[in-house]
Amino acid sequence: MPLEPIDNTRGAGEKIRLAFDKVNRMFTELYSQDRVTSVNNYTGAVTLTYTDVNAAKTLQIDVYTTPGNYTWTMPQNAKIVEIIGVAGGGGGGSGRVSASGTVACGGGGGASGGVFDVRIPASSLGATEQLSVGAGGAGGAAVTTNDTNGSNGSAGGHTWFGGTSIGNASTTGIFRAIGGNGGSGGTTSSGAGGSTIAGTQIANGAGGAANTSGGAGAAGSNAAGGGGGGAGGGVNTTPAASAGGAGGGTAGLWASGNPAGGAAGGSAGTAGYPIRTLMGPAAAFGGGGGGSSINSNGGNGGAGGYPGGGGGGGGAALNGYSSGAGGKGGDGMLVVVTYF
Repeated sequence: MPLEPIDNTRGAGEKIRLAFDKVNRMFTELYSQDRVTSVNNYTGAVTLTYTDVNAAKTLQIDVYTTPGNYTWTMPQNAKIVEIIGVAGGGGGGSGRVSASGTVACGGGGGASGGVFDVRIPASSLGATEQLSVGAGGAGGAAVTTNDTNGSNGSAGGHTWFGGTSIGNASTTGIFRAIGGNGGSGGTTSSGAGGSTIAGTQIANGAGGAANTSGGAGAAGSNAAGGGGGGAGGGVNTTPAASAGGAGGGTAGLWASGNPAGGAAGGSAGTAGYPIRTLMGPAAAFGGGGGGSSINSNGGNGGAGGYPGGGGGGGGAALNGYSSGAGGKGGDGMLVVVTYF
């Protein structure tokens, strides 16, 4: 397969879309021609080798889909190495539980994980390189105690490649995608969404924020690096329940629209869509926020899509019931493409 140069005149979103389209085409060719070579049961890495007889080129793809630490060994005669990494998405916060007549805000949505896509000469790397795939952040636990704020969601783990230090929180990787920030638990006046992050090549999507008056949750942000989770619905002073916000993603890439937030009355948010069924985003869609309720438990936030989508925030509830839990962020992934 001819080597395609990276076009720096394109926007970040378009470049990462093309990179993933290319990997998708490679997988299609490999599986259709029965050229899958091995699955490493110890590391979880999948190695695929493709030979283009006409062009006399060989391509190897190593895919790491399970969070954890690995060692990559450079194949012999490697010329160019392309590395695509997606960090874990942030978990959504859970909703608050309040007395009737008091505002209870839903939990904020988690931000999606950052993304990088680089291509470098093989001579720039060592014979072996360490790498790590970040896990999605846990969603905030449901609140079961009266008059209690929601729990914060956890940040997603970093995904990195290169260097000598092993660890999910390592900052020594040559190339690194930062894990998405978790959403905050709902209070009587807030439920902040996970914020965007600096220091990653492809921008991530922020999580939606809760309505400060106990209204419907805001949608997660759309971004080239994947979507943030929607915020959970709140309960206002009337009291009245509200719907959760939709999960963010990349517009136009899913026929039925972004993942929906849960309806008022305690419905759960829709889980985020994964990239493997899409032709586009570098990271997945965020989960929808859970709907709140005044006569039942709040709805849970939807889990972030794989890889790297932000988890949805949980819906609020009144005393005597439990709030909705925040959705877990999508796990990260890393792909190494070696050209010979």
